[in-house]
Amino acid sequence: MTLTRRRLLRVGTLGAAALAAAACTPYGLPAPIAPSGESSASARPPEPGTIVVGLDGPGVPVTGFNPYAIADWSPAAAAVAGLVLPSVFTIGRDGRAVIDVDVVDAVTVTSTEPFTVTYTLDRKASWSDGTPVTAEDFAYLRDQLLTQPATVDTAGYRLITAIRSRDAGKTVDVEFATSFPGYPSLFSPLLPSHILKDSPAGWAGALSSDIPVSGGRFRMNPYDPVTGQITLARNDKYWGAQPGPAAVVLRLGSPADLIAAYGRGDVQALWLAPGAETDALLDDAVPAERRVVVPAPATVQLVFNAAIGPGTASAAATGSPSTTGATTAGGTGSAGRLTLDPAVRAAIAQAVVPADVAAELGAGRAAGVLPVRSQVRLPAQSDGAAVEGDWSSAELPVPTGDAAAARRRLSDAGWTTDGLYATRGGEVLTLTLGYPSGHRRLAAVARTLQTQLGAAGIQVVLLADAATTLLATRVATGSLDLALVTVPRGADDAVAAATAFSCPRVAGASSGASAAVEPLVDAAAGRSETTAEPEGDAASTSTAPSTTTATPDAAAAVATEPRTGNLSGLCSSAVQPGLVAALAAGTVPDVDEPLWAALPVLPLAQPTTTFAVGSGLQSLLDGPVAGWTWTTPLQGAQNWPSG
Repeated sequence: MTLTRRRLLRVGTLGAAALAAAACTPYGLPAPIAPSGESSASARPPEPGTIVVGLDGPGVPVTGFNPYAIADWSPAAAAVAGLVLPSVFTIGRDGRAVIDVDVVDAVTVTSTEPFTVTYTLDRKASWSDGTPVTAEDFAYLRDQLLTQPATVDTAGYRLITAIRSRDAGKTVDVEFATSFPGYPSLFSPLLPSHILKDSPAGWAGALSSDIPVSGGRFRMNPYDPVTGQITLARNDKYWGAQPGPAAVVLRLGSPADLIAAYGRGDVQALWLAPGAETDALLDDAVPAERRVVVPAPATVQLVFNAAIGPGTASAAATGSPSTTGATTAGGTGSAGRLTLDPAVRAAIAQAVVPADVAAELGAGRAAGVLPVRSQVRLPAQSDGAAVEGDWSSAELPVPTGDAAAARRRLSDAGWTTDGLYATRGGEVLTLTLGYPSGHRRLAAVARTLQTQLGAAGIQVVLLADAATTLLATRVATGSLDLALVTVPRGADDAVAAATAFSCPRVAGASSGASAAVEPLVDAAAGRSETTAEPEGDAASTSTAPSTTTATPDAAAAVATEPRTGNLSGLCSSAVQPGLVAALAAGTVPDVDEPLWAALPVLPLAQPTTTFAVGSGLQSLLDGPVAGWTWTTPLQGAQNWPSG
């Protein structure tokens, strides 16, 4: 047979297969994507000078690349943000915040009345499209984090009263309503305001598949979910020193495939979620001295809807019931949410068996995730040493693991619990539990929780939804009873706690309302002015949008904006003063006891990952690694040896 004929036969065979596939495709839907013949773990060899890092794709799936959106958090997204976006401060390997001298020349507290921080930006700092990094990027980020739902570390931005631009935007004066030692938590990273503010996809979608411009040493090529590969190439527009590696490739795949690729030399480092099978394979493939456990900067939480959401506040104001009546899976309001009742929240916690949940999160290895005993601090060791969760003696500050006791608690709260499910007034105690679709481990935990709560007489309806819709639409508006989500946070305990538990902002209230909330300081009250920068050295001023803050213990009486960092919506006078004091003093908030009593969320575990390297990268593990929790193990990738 001639070569030409063989080629024709091959083309004909492929064409017939394509027609067959198209014939099986329902009308109106696109034809299925033809398989590439390559898995992400065995993709074509990279270019010389490229470092390939294998990431556990099924362990924590990639949903987007906005570093401030809770829905987008994943190890891969965090690594991309750290290498592509500019930051005023970064976390060093020892866990301490340091100024990024490529981005800013100086950060100085220039006044205490009012508390003012002045940022002097490097004159060469610019985005890869040539647009300078300026005060406009500061103001844009502040404005978004005041209003965008389900976002990370927003508390400090609420304290900002004004952002003033000088020197063509290269000098930025940021004024605060109170002393704020946690200012290093702000503006790190910055986002390209000139791109995002005009994007048709908006805040939620503009960074869904890539970060279109870079302000760091690497630029990002669009993420291809089919191949599961993220390529970060040198940013030749970067004004500082160019990185050593020509590119860093993040290759997502199954742990088994990635470990096999590591053995062949196709992958130089591995960054994997824990699991019984994964850990056994790692033990065989990578010596212990080339592995380190890196706790994630996050906790897996069961978030309770503890306040009336925006859509039903008016009903509450007219006296409609707020804590009685069953809910449905598709419910859109929160006035009837049973989780507003503290007794129901306590019963749910008492029904949960933490060790069983940990086993699901750890894919058969409970020690791969860490027990959480504080609402305001993470359990990981501060020295960055390898850590394992000890669930045999893990005791939370609230009762757990006792379905019979949970039934008794419900009975004391007026529920009839002698049947399969608890009832009151003829209605079954039914709750909807939402979790992000595509996340296998959280799906397994959701099914486990459904069984555990069912044993206590609580009927649970499971609802899988896209992460962005789940958090930014359902949770942030109070239209869901329970949510099972991974919630990231920053390194500052005061900022993280105030973000998660401070009283939500209120839309449309008068400026005098915030003054009545003592000692809450919300700088946004009564501010709405923005002026353009005049000629010369005069400053332009951007002040915060006009809003106030809910009165503690009375959040149900007002229509709140969609929830930003406080996913539960709880507003408590037993908690708020301690949060405000900690922000002003820069101390760890002393609010654990009232938070465990109120139970806005039930933290289930802190995830961990294992970072393993080949012999050529073993020097990366020398020295402290505590900072990797906050910056990822890819911190400093610009200095990695690339062969």
